[in-house]
Amino acid sequence: MATQEPIEYPFLEMPPNVMREKITIWSLGVPLDADIYHPKNIAEGEKLPGIVTTHGWGGNKQTAERYAALFASSGKVVICFSHGSWGDSQGRVIPVDEVPALDQNNESMVKVRMIRDLVDPIDWVQNFIAAIDYLEGEPHIDVERIGGWGTSYGGGIVVAAAAQDERIKAMAIQVPMVFNPPLDFLPLMKQRAIQVARGEIAQLTDEFPGMVGTPHYARMRFHKPGDYIRNITIPTMIIDAGEEEFFDTTISGKAAHQYLQSQGVECYYEVIPGIKHYGIYFDGYERGSTLAQDWFSKHL
Repeated sequence: MATQEPIEYPFLEMPPNVMREKITIWSLGVPLDADIYHPKNIAEGEKLPGIVTTHGWGGNKQTAERYAALFASSGKVVICFSHGSWGDSQGRVIPVDEVPALDQNNESMVKVRMIRDLVDPIDWVQNFIAAIDYLEGEPHIDVERIGGWGTSYGGGIVVAAAAQDERIKAMAIQVPMVFNPPLDFLPLMKQRAIQVARGEIAQLTDEFPGMVGTPHYARMRFHKPGDYIRNITIPTMIIDAGEEEFFDTTISGKAAHQYLQSQGVECYYEVIPGIKHYGIYFDGYERGSTLAQDWFSKHL
């Protein structure tokens, strides 16, 4: 499989009633590049629903910008951000040389290297929760009406966040990866965890066929969206691609839908025919974005 090329998303035509502002979200000591979208001319004292979005593997804050602008045009406050080391966000750093002893101020000078484009789902879930923290601090947010939106690998991130953060009252996920790590990957994941813990690996260099970025296999073994879905009780929308080529939707979105329905959780599931995974941002965009907008308008 060829390496994934960066996606050139369609141009965002900003709705005339929406304003976008650049913000910085701090998560795990790392500044994340983000934008916040909100309606213009919000009345004094008015409280609005809010939504936090997350991109997937290989994406950045631009992945969700058209969705954010659409949601904001119907009276919501929306955050798009790039996960650590993706896009213009900073990331975790590792020392290049041995760290010298600290001085009396607990300081030292050390050369470091930032790992770029790292896929660390444990950090990503915390980033998403930090974005909710930021959103909650906005003066016009109704903290009882916060939703989560995620796409692709980010779909599982929203599920993980919603399973532990009761502030999320509804979610919409599209072409989501909501299954546990495949069993055949577990030996490699455990091996990497041992090597990282013993200092045998400083720079992560693993690749995943067909994808840009570096998977943090030592951390991925603990990211289990297939288990997290069992803690979901909020209204959930799941949209799949009819010609999904990266994973089996019957063990991902469809399986999650069937489980939630069996538990009496309100869950809407739709397969958009004729599109592959990345088609959700192109031929599938109008249908997928409209469904999500209507879902949040109903439940937030």
